Amino acid sequence: MFFITEPGIGEVLPALAGCTTGLCSVRDASARFARADARVLGVSAHTPGHLSAFAKERDLGYPLVGDSQLTLGRAVGAPEVQVGDRILFSRAAVVLDRSGEVRALLHPVPDPAQHAALVLDELDRLDGLAGEGGA
Repeated sequence: MFFITEPGIGEVLPALAGCTTGLCSVRDASARFARADARVLGVSAHTPGHLSAFAKERDLGYPLVGDSQLTLGRAVGAPEVQVGDRILFSRAAVVLDRSGEVRALLHPVPDPAQHAALVLDELDRLDGLAGEGGA
């Protein structure tokens, strides 16, 4: 699961810029995620459907869901950031196994363009541990 703050927020708060870049890095690595047998989900602290036009325009190829009550994010430990009177997710990724157990929380993600690569590296690491009987 790729957690994002809000596409376009960097225009208001430059420190949070990069959501679109991060989401597109995941789209561009779709073949690598498929080879890793990983399902991808983008999550934002918006109402369901709020970013559907954005996802369609960018041809993301994976679901982008709204978690306006922060329920999913809090259940998996996604970090949050306060923006004015709103609470958004911080840029992060959570890797779950097939049973839904959190295997990794990747935060911070300092370079949005590397968001997908960071997760793919972690998937490789976890796969290596599984091969050794450790995960």
